[in-house]
Amino acid sequence: MKKLLLLTLAGAISYVSHAQFSEFEGNAGSTFTLSSDNNTLQIGGRTSFFYQYRVMKSYQGESTNEPKLDKDGFQIKDMDLDLLGKTSSKFVYEFHISLVDLATAAATNNTANPANPGIKAGYLMYVGWPVHIKFGYDKLPFSLGSISDVYATPQWSHSNLASGDLFSRRDIGLTLNYETWKSRINAFAGIYSGMGENFYEYGQDNSGSFEYVGRVEFRYPGKMTYHNVDEENSPVPQLRVGINGRYENKTQPTGQPTVLQSYPDEVGPYGIRMIDGKRSIYGGDLTVKYKGLSATFEDEIINMQPVDANDPLFNATPSSFNKGIIMAGGYVAQVMYNSEKIHSTFSVSYEDINVNDLIVGDQQWLNLSYAYKVNSFNSVFKIEYYLPEKEDVNSNPLKYTAQLRVGYQVVF
Repeated sequence: MKKLLLLTLAGAISYVSHAQFSEFEGNAGSTFTLSSDNNTLQIGGRTSFFYQYRVMKSYQGESTNEPKLDKDGFQIKDMDLDLLGKTSSKFVYEFHISLVDLATAAATNNTANPANPGIKAGYLMYVGWPVHIKFGYDKLPFSLGSISDVYATPQWSHSNLASGDLFSRRDIGLTLNYETWKSRINAFAGIYSGMGENFYEYGQDNSGSFEYVGRVEFRYPGKMTYHNVDEENSPVPQLRVGINGRYENKTQPTGQPTVLQSYPDEVGPYGIRMIDGKRSIYGGDLTVKYKGLSATFEDEIINMQPVDANDPLFNATPSSFNKGIIMAGGYVAQVMYNSEKIHSTFSVSYEDINVNDLIVGDQQWLNLSYAYKVNSFNSVFKIEYYLPEKEDVNSNPLKYTAQLRVGYQVVF
C-alpha cells in the first residue's frame, strides 16, 4: 500500500510537467507522467460524445415496420486510454486502446471497426539509430487523412477517403523511419500482414503474402506534426509535400475459398479493402500552414487486378472492355482558419470518391465544421454539418440528405 501511495504521489507531482515524446504524434494535453532512473511512462487519453441528427429521405419502408435507420441520438465517440513509454536504452513503446470500441465489438461479435478500432496502437520502437525501427500494431504510414489526428480538428471523423472503407488504416508489421536534411526529408518503409484492423480476427491470410507500404515527405522549413490546424499561428509559411504507395498480392491458393468467402469483414463495404488478386494504391498530398490559415489536399488512386475474370468487382463487363483492371479512389480538399483571439477554428472540406470505375456513379461530400476551444483541442466544443452533395446510388445509397453532430471533447 505504501508503494502504491508513493507511486501515485510521484505521478501527481510530475503531472505538471506536460511532457511529450518527440517520437509520438499522440494525444496532446496534460499527460500523467511517471518517471524513474531508467523509464518514463505517460498515461493519457480522451473522452468525447456528441448528439447526431439526420435529415431523412422519404422512402417506401416508412409505411412498413422497416427501421428508419436515422441513428439520431447521443453517441460516444471516444473513451480512450493511451500509455506511452520510453526507456533509457532507447526503446519507445505505446499501448492505446478504445474502451468504448472494445465494448461495442464484444456486444456485436465484430472484432474490428476500421474507423474506430478497439486497439489503436501496440508496438515497440527502437530510436537509438538514425533509422528508427518499429515493430507491432499502429497506423500505417499512408494517406495524410489517415495519419492526421482528427481529434485535433473541428471534425468528428476522418474523411470518407481515409475512414478505412477503401483501405486499412492500421496493421501489424515492421516500420522503418528516417529523417535527414534538418528534418526536411522524412521517409517511411514497412511490411505488414495486409489484414489491417481485422488481423486480430483472421491472423495472416491463406496467401501468406504481405502488404508493402512506403511514404516520403518534404517539409519546409523543417519538422511538422500531423496536427493540420495552425494553432501556432505560424509566422513563416510551413509546407509539406508527401507521396505514398502500397502494394499487395492476396491471390488465394488454388482450391481455397475466395477472399470474400474467407474474410468477409476484411473486404469492406465496397469489396475493395482486400481482393483476390493484386492491388496497388498510390497518391500524394499537400499541406500549407501560415498565420492561422491551413490548407490540405490529398489524392489516392486504387488499381485492382482480380485473378477471376468473373469477380463481382468487374460488374459483369467483358474482359475486352475492363482489361482485367478496376480503378477506384478520390480526393479531399480542406481549408481551416484558427483564431486564438476568439478561441475558434473554422473548417470547410470537400471530397469526391469513386469506389469502382466499372459501376456508374461517384460520391461527393461537403463538410462544414466549427470548434470553440476552452483549452485548445484538449477541452473543446465541436459542431459539424455533413452534406452529401452527390449520392452514388449504385454503390452507396443513402437514407439521409444531411447530418448534424454537436458535442464535446476532453483530452487528458
